[in-house]
Amino acid sequence: MRSLYTGILLLCCTISSCQHKIPIDDIKNIPQITENDQKYTDVFKILDGVWKGEFLIFEDEKQLSINKIDLKNISLSSLQKDGIKQVNSIQVQQTYTSKSPYFQTVSIIDYYPDTGQKIISNGVNKIQNGILWCVVKKPNETVIHEGSASGNTIIWQRKEQTPQKIEYFKETVSENFYEILGWGYYEGDNPELSPRLWFYAKYEKQK
Repeated sequence: MRSLYTGILLLCCTISSCQHKIPIDDIKNIPQITENDQKYTDVFKILDGVWKGEFLIFEDEKQLSINKIDLKNISLSSLQKDGIKQVNSIQVQQTYTSKSPYFQTVSIIDYYPDTGQKIISNGVNKIQNGILWCVVKKPNETVIHEGSASGNTIIWQRKEQTPQKIEYFKETVSENFYEILGWGYYEGDNPELSPRLWFYAKYEKQK
């Protein structure tokens, strides 16, 4: 009887170990819930549903020295400085579905009016090992952001060096609207200057 109990215990430990080893970029398997995850229960729930809107891309033609701007304290006024102009727009539809209080799938349709191109991506918002993650698998890359939550706002960030991809997005969700404000540095950009590219979106809930 003791050997049977030991075998069951080992099996449970093995399953638990495997669950903890789920890669961050895995968007199919739900990670095991840990005690540290529980403070984020239903943090993504308000996003459930279908959202549509326009994602706007801006370029700053008069970048400042990095020590003259607070990149963590951004608002719409950040897009109103002299030298910033809109360079592109994407029509977006996002469909969020919570599979658990800690794991939410998303389907994204991006339409580029200037070229007629449509891109379909799939991903998840999830809590894994006490950390918020947003993982989106696009046709040509997998994008991973680490997050932090405060009220109905989530800050998503990534910092990759080869090639350079440094991003910061502030996402604020209300009952009917979902706003995104952020910036990014990409290959060839100088991180000693303020970001060359800025982003703003406002999506409206459809149902």
